[in-house]
Amino acid sequence: MSGIHSTHDSFAFIQARLGSTRFPKKILKAIPEDSGVTFLDHIHRRLSTIFEHNQIIFLIPDSDEETIQFLNTRGYLYFFGSELDVRDRFRKAAIHFGAKHIFRLTADNPFIDIDSIRYLYEAILEIKETYYSLSMNGLPLGMGVECFSTASLCYDTEETQLERHKEHVSLHIKEFPEVHKQYRLSPPHLQPLDIYRKFQNGELSHLRITVDEKKDFELICKIWNQLGETNPFFGAKEVLELYDINPNFFNLNANVEQVVFTLPKTEKNKKRINVLYGNPLQFGYGHFERCKSLSIYLQLNEYDVQLKDTFLEEESNIPHIFDTREIEYPVQNAFYIDNLNHPPNTTNATFFLPHPSIPSSNENSLSYYSSPLSELKSTNPESSGKLLVYAGQLDETESQQIDEFLLQFHQSKNQVNPQFHSILRIGGQKPKDSHIEYQPRISYSEFLREIDSSEWICTYFGQTMIEGMAKSKKVSLIGISEIHETLGLFAEKELGIPYLGPLSNLNQINHFPNKTNSKKIKLVRDAHTKILNWLNSIV
Repeated sequence: MSGIHSTHDSFAFIQARLGSTRFPKKILKAIPEDSGVTFLDHIHRRLSTIFEHNQIIFLIPDSDEETIQFLNTRGYLYFFGSELDVRDRFRKAAIHFGAKHIFRLTADNPFIDIDSIRYLYEAILEIKETYYSLSMNGLPLGMGVECFSTASLCYDTEETQLERHKEHVSLHIKEFPEVHKQYRLSPPHLQPLDIYRKFQNGELSHLRITVDEKKDFELICKIWNQLGETNPFFGAKEVLELYDINPNFFNLNANVEQVVFTLPKTEKNKKRINVLYGNPLQFGYGHFERCKSLSIYLQLNEYDVQLKDTFLEEESNIPHIFDTREIEYPVQNAFYIDNLNHPPNTTNATFFLPHPSIPSSNENSLSYYSSPLSELKSTNPESSGKLLVYAGQLDETESQQIDEFLLQFHQSKNQVNPQFHSILRIGGQKPKDSHIEYQPRISYSEFLREIDSSEWICTYFGQTMIEGMAKSKKVSLIGISEIHETLGLFAEKELGIPYLGPLSNLNQINHFPNKTNSKKIKLVRDAHTKILNWLNSIV
């Protein structure tokens, strides 16, 4: 890999206080009202899908005894400081915890958008500036977060000592863009939504998913009843889709006033590019996932990136990046990802995954691409004997074939030579045997954490294989199709990853490999830099 990032220099700081003028003690209100799950619980649960426990800190005034008692009851971490000088509270907390990067949240926003936080985290791992401010554009009010460096937080001049700077933590950062690099990103997970364009144009600026008054709270509870019962981690995507279906649903708090500040304009004329990814229903979700991460990287490098799953001929004059396998379109400036008609030794093509038809230029290293989050090392210890299975969109029969094969090696089934004390399968259909733990889908950050805590990884040739290799796990492959059989045999020969065989033959196999990566191959996460070099050469 290109280096392991530390997880301990990024923190989520949530400013919280009971003494709200318009709506006192709102942060300890339950949503829904009879659930016992407070604002603070909702925030902590959402953040826990991305951050580890010791990265989530509530910043509270030292006089809030009721809040302190609640946080102690829950076991949440907190830091207290000045009630009036909120910025000072953040500064002292940053120094105390050794934070380098800060995600700032407020306790009156219980439904923060988890996906946005993921992509902001990815951006932080790519940012090189010492002084910066980072956020997402176009989210409903109350669903976004902002990020900045501790260096920017602690930056001081005579002009940054006004009362408004003490109350509003990051205002002094935004008011001086000549000092602090301002990154305003477009959320890649929302771009495919038609309704998102109205947000970009400011037509829906009245949409409030924050709580300042009782009407806000009533709407928050209504939204939970509509979305949270089936998906407790719903995000901006689901809220926008709900608005698109029923805009009157959100009229309840449309007239509540919001305090705003006039800030210097920092937007530059960015260079437009389109990234066309394979439709997930046809190509699987891997193409969309990696293109979203690629979008963040290119936005950080001053490009206006539009993610699309449909080609528009009237946009053929715009540079395109294609992650659509061998499908091609009439575009003057095109870059190809994993397209066998365009080998990676050309200037406008690269591979995010290796392929047998294209020999590696260096047998000791492998160029690839994934989210920079894949390079984070979790503090959770590896669980000896845990197997993680990724089954994607396999049907019931295929899922059952994998389960029956792997249960041979579960300690409850095999007392002579057990290998797995637990098996977690992500994707596929619900298992019939209770010894198989199952999650239909989880967030990418949680998935990486599961990889970290596993000893073995079993999957088919693809991005999960790369993630497992990068984390030095015992990876084994199965063939879920004819092409995956070919790729599995290639991975065994060239990468040293054991190939178990096609699904249909698993019932004939009574052993499971206990090692992988017999060939020491250095993984270099650099395929995305070739795309940036190409873009810089054509604009």
